[in-house]
Amino acid sequence: MSLIVAAVVAGATAGLKEQAHSAVRDAYGALKQLITGRHKVDVTPVERRPESAAKQQSLEEDLADASAAEDAEVREAAQRVVTAVREHDAAAARAVGVDLDDVAAQLIRISNVSVRGNATGVELSRVEAQGSIVIEGIRVEEGDNRARP
Repeated sequence: MSLIVAAVVAGATAGLKEQAHSAVRDAYGALKQLITGRHKVDVTPVERRPESAAKQQSLEEDLADASAAEDAEVREAAQRVVTAVREHDAAAARAVGVDLDDVAAQLIRISNVSVRGNATGVELSRVEAQGSIVIEGIRVEEGDNRARP
């Protein structure tokens, strides 16, 4: 899952709640505007079902087709969403399943992340890869507290 998709999932999970912190709502709104306005990609299916791996994968494809991942402003906005969610709704951030922090990479590929419950999925902190990091398949199913992936 790319940073942008993870940010949309986190924003949809946390930012659309009535009690969402304004920093989360604002950051997600800015990201959504860039994605839908500039790149003409619809995020509504992921907003309706952020836990759906199929919706996330479809969004990933649409973003790739629109070259949104190459847009530095979109990447920065996605990082702001992840940071805001991490600061103001840690449960939603944890439910995202991928926690990239300060990444400098030649290639990092994380695939098919599916979490449920109070789970992490993948957590990287100050990652630096001068080759590749490939993490495949990760699934964490039911836990004591069901969270949306």
